[in-house]
Amino acid sequence: MKKLFYVLYFFLLLIACISQKPEKKEITFINDAVARAKQSNKLLILEISSPGCVSCAMLNKDVFLNEKNSQFLDDNFIIIHVSPADSVYVPLRNRFGLDNQSSVIFFDHNGNELDRTVNYDGNKEAYLDFIRDVSQGKNLYSVVFSAYKKDTLNVHNCYLMAEKFRFRNMPVNAIKQYKKILASDRYNNFGLNQECKHKIEKARIMQLNNYDQEILGSQ
Repeated sequence: MKKLFYVLYFFLLLIACISQKPEKKEITFINDAVARAKQSNKLLILEISSPGCVSCAMLNKDVFLNEKNSQFLDDNFIIIHVSPADSVYVPLRNRFGLDNQSSVIFFDHNGNELDRTVNYDGNKEAYLDFIRDVSQGKNLYSVVFSAYKKDTLNVHNCYLMAEKFRFRNMPVNAIKQYKKILASDRYNNFGLNQECKHKIEKARIMQLNNYDQEILGSQ
């Protein structure tokens, strides 16, 4: 009877080992990176870029590889750069639904996505303000989106939502929110009208650039 028990136990253990699927390499990669950040008591920045990407080069020059920002970045983040030469490049792009060469994702100590940016537009100060907010847990996407859903006509909520769309390279959505502000605050009580008009024009340029990239990608 005892012998039969051991045989059955071994058989069940063998089945468990066979049925256990190996962890996907992109999951292992993220888990290891998050563990490093957690050990250092920092947040994680995952930059997925390409050597031929102009936006990526500008972002690294202005922000991530700029000596003026090195102290702030080192104090608050672990930064991981991933390029097409890395085996996890394609799996990570697929996992996070990325279709643009220049994408940056911010994670907390538990590997939860806090926010992301897509296709850097060259506005260094605005991008640094974005990163500072992330480091302080301010104006994170989930918080902004939740507040917006509760009151979609609130000018402050609309503006923050528009900014999130702009940083995520979603110009159509951003323009919609900026226009909503102009329509609901015709007398410019919040002082955002001129800025919204300016950003609508910039978003339209972004929209045209996206269209050009789609055309080139389809050829």
